[in-house]
Amino acid sequence: MLIALSVRDFVLIDALDVSVHRGFTSITGETGAGKSILLEALRFVLGGKADKRLIRNGAERTSVSASFELPSDHPALAELYDRGFDSAEEGVLTLRRVLSANGPSRVFANDQMISADLARTLGESLVEIHGQHDSSALLNPALHKSVLDQYAQSGKLIETVSKAYDSWQAAREELETLEAEANSRESELAQLQIMLDELDTLSPQEGEASRLTSERAFLMNGQKLAECLTDADDAVRQSDAANVFGTVSRHLERALRLPELAEAREDSPQLEALKTAQDAVERVLIELSEASFAVESARSAFDYDAGALEGVETRLFALRAAGRKFGVDPDALCELHMESKARLQKLGDFEFHMDGARNKVAKEEAAYCEVAGKLTALRQSSAKQLAKLVMKELKPLKLEHAVFQVRIDEKPLEAAGPDGRDKIVFEVQTNPGAPFGAMNQIASGGELARFTLALRVCLANVQTASLIVFDEADQGVGGAVASAVGERLSRLAEERQVISITHSPQVASCGHFHWHVTKAVSKDKQTTSKLTVLSTEKRLEEVARMLSGSEVTKEARAAAESLMAGAV
Repeated sequence: MLIALSVRDFVLIDALDVSVHRGFTSITGETGAGKSILLEALRFVLGGKADKRLIRNGAERTSVSASFELPSDHPALAELYDRGFDSAEEGVLTLRRVLSANGPSRVFANDQMISADLARTLGESLVEIHGQHDSSALLNPALHKSVLDQYAQSGKLIETVSKAYDSWQAAREELETLEAEANSRESELAQLQIMLDELDTLSPQEGEASRLTSERAFLMNGQKLAECLTDADDAVRQSDAANVFGTVSRHLERALRLPELAEAREDSPQLEALKTAQDAVERVLIELSEASFAVESARSAFDYDAGALEGVETRLFALRAAGRKFGVDPDALCELHMESKARLQKLGDFEFHMDGARNKVAKEEAAYCEVAGKLTALRQSSAKQLAKLVMKELKPLKLEHAVFQVRIDEKPLEAAGPDGRDKIVFEVQTNPGAPFGAMNQIASGGELARFTLALRVCLANVQTASLIVFDEADQGVGGAVASAVGERLSRLAEERQVISITHSPQVASCGHFHWHVTKAVSKDKQTTSKLTVLSTEKRLEEVARMLSGSEVTKEARAAAESLMAGAV
């Protein structure tokens, strides 16, 4: 709820600081005193039009601040949190807007700058203003569905309808995709079959082109390699090193068998040197044998085969040609081959998939229609209940010949949405025999205010802004009807904080609090409006003035006392 309002240099207000309480606050004052300026200030701080003419004459800027006490789960706090702003501290959200004569306006939420658009969004969940220049949800046919749904408490059922709608739309999109494919299916089938025949014949393997490229490079140098290794093998074979070292080995062996060495000690230096020489020669003979075998093996491994190179090149060139033809890397031909088989299989089963998609659409559509029908039934029963409640409120408000109804029309299936198939409008008939129409199109200004009041009283428990402001809901009525307006405003204040500008003493006497607005002209010809919070005695005097005019009589005071006593 609104707990404080501060205004500086706004139109005729130079300075205003007022605390706001729960319940019903009435605002009175002479015509032109500036009562509606308070509403303009609220509209301004809640993101309304920032007109330089709102700045008081002679001032450099204007500012309006409004503080709201909110529960932790209030939509305005959730909106700020979702947009990355800090929440209200201790449950208080203060909106402040400043407009300079030489610059743009700036809006703040708890001293954090926000846009005017965000201020308007926040304002929708903070304050509901009913005036000649305001279009609340009750007067906007585009929002009547949501208002009725709040009254019907249909949120969970709408969630079910929304999920069914999403499933139905997903099935429709799948069918539309298949139907679009059907137009090109025959042509694609023919092209795909030709490509698949070629790929079947080619039978590409994964990574085959890269492997053949490396093998081709190797084979192209095979002849030179073979020649080198043949020469190496011939050199080894023609070498007489084995015979030479064989002869050396035999001489050393013969030396070791000489009798002269038979008596030599084992550690004799001469004997050790001879054995060392013999071991070295034997190692050379072994290495010569192994080297000869290795060179021969290498030569055999590099035997040049011209036919092998031709076969590799033929295969590689075939893969590259297919890659160019089908627009893929040659190494990707294997994957393309498998994908083509899968695609051909899918196209072959196309009618099966089409039938499945059609059946799914029919199934999801039937499921949607079923839950949407339940939602329509709930709305229809709730609409009758709401209309009956509103009709009870109309007679005391001097609208006894008027009829209120909630019109629910079923949309065609193609126009259905996630919130059902219903088009909902709050309609009125102001006189017997007259046509029904939307409230904002049929009712006059005074009737519209009373229709709105009746409807808002019946929707008091529906989640809405915690503060509701009425600008002359008693327009064009007096006496018992004005008393009925006041009584309903007071009753509405049991659920919501209510502020109402009024010219009716009957309405003013029903308020729990009373603000009085006056206008004065200073010596320098400056006009200012002033707001005074009236005490009980001052309230009595103001109601008496409203009853009798400029001169307050004893009779007027007595009548005022009676009105206020009856309103308590």
